[in-house]
Amino acid sequence: MRFLAIDWSNTECRYLLASLQRGGGVTVQKAGVAVIDDTSAKKDHHPEKLSKSNELPNLIAVLRNILKEERIGSCPLLLCLDRSKVELLYQTLPPCTEPEIPVLLKNQVLRELSGFSEHDPLDYLVLGNASEENRKILAATIPLSYRQSLVRAFRSIGCSPHFIGLKSLAVAALLFHSETAPEHFEPCLIVHVVENDVDLVLSEGKQILSVRSFRLPDQLRFTEIVDRIADEIGRTVMIGDESVTGQTVKKIILFGNEEDWKPLVQVLTEQALEVSVINPFQISGVHTAIIPDQPECFAPLLGLLWEQQTAAKNSVDLLHTKDAPRPPNYFRSIFLAAVFLGICGLGLYYWNREVVRGMEAELVRVKEEHQKVFAQLQQIQPGFNVLRQARNWEIQNVLWLDELKELLLVLPGDQDLVVTQMSFSTLENNARFSGLIQMNGMVREPSVLLKLQTELHRQGKYVMQFPAPSANPAGGGYPWLFRVSIYRLRR
Repeated sequence: MRFLAIDWSNTECRYLLASLQRGGGVTVQKAGVAVIDDTSAKKDHHPEKLSKSNELPNLIAVLRNILKEERIGSCPLLLCLDRSKVELLYQTLPPCTEPEIPVLLKNQVLRELSGFSEHDPLDYLVLGNASEENRKILAATIPLSYRQSLVRAFRSIGCSPHFIGLKSLAVAALLFHSETAPEHFEPCLIVHVVENDVDLVLSEGKQILSVRSFRLPDQLRFTEIVDRIADEIGRTVMIGDESVTGQTVKKIILFGNEEDWKPLVQVLTEQALEVSVINPFQISGVHTAIIPDQPECFAPLLGLLWEQQTAAKNSVDLLHTKDAPRPPNYFRSIFLAAVFLGICGLGLYYWNREVVRGMEAELVRVKEEHQKVFAQLQQIQPGFNVLRQARNWEIQNVLWLDELKELLLVLPGDQDLVVTQMSFSTLENNARFSGLIQMNGMVREPSVLLKLQTELHRQGKYVMQFPAPSANPAGGGYPWLFRVSIYRLRR
């Protein structure tokens, strides 16, 4: 992945375009320095106090030209801030666990730093190998409005900030994360000089113990610059001996060309200090075709790239600060569960609705089929009844013509009785009777019916119900109407 790292002052902007290798290491593609127009600062006679309102427009204009001239497309941006742009505070916290540090640190900074708001970004670095009972912290903060203006300004040219680090810590990261010799991890003082800014980082192993930064006055001769830096190094080493455990700080690491720092190396050697001068572009893991002049200017930018390669947690990022873990958001879990149940319920509702619709359609189809079958049944019912009766006659082995002949023999003459209607039917599930004969008619007097009943019973084939004649409204020779049932006994 390709990154663009930049570091700027009031007068110039340093940039480094590099890509990260999968197996580790950094491949530098472009490196350069662009001059920033500081006309507005010179008019105020305070170039070191260039206001942030003038800083960003000039910087963005320069960076836009760099992107155009170097043909650099949109890519993540790594920002390196110097000491003048960041507020640093050393804090000692009471016994606490790692998740409690952000809360305790923010409370202390709110009390000690005027103008700090709880909304301002605050990140920190744990110094040394401090335990939970004795934890020393280096806190770094910038105003929230400044960070927002940085993000907006760089996004306007198509480069979204990915990391906002500190120059002094980035220089130490370059030494820690690169494949350097083990002796560099003994107690040492890392010295980095760019323009008039000097950063001093005291470290032991891969842990930072303290950070100091100071600015050299303008218009100093080189010999005066060497003396000033040597004095500050000696003072820092003397103070640092109290922080280092078990050893005395004797090793000094400088970034740059060895020829440029010969006078300073000679002065420090006379103070019994061991000095190493490292060219950041010649460190193992850094791949580049051209080494620019004043390579020490690009050491912080290479350090930022190494931090992205190793994803180091022991760093300061003012864009993504270390915050206290948020309490569990039960509302969100409940809301998601409710949404999930709602989706399941809605899905079940639509599924049931489709099932019900299918069942309703099937019911309509069955009803239509039933109606068709019922209509066909109605058509064949009369014929079926005839067939069933015929079958029953056959099963019962009853010859109704013979039965009718026998009845005619016992029926009274027409002067006594007239049959107006006679019907014959079989009895399927009756164990005693096999058939039923019903007669309707008119009779001269009730005794005729009693005589008929007696005659039928005498034969032993029939059982006739007790006749109950009723008066005939028409009168005449047959004043009585009758309706009788005659049962045929099974053989």
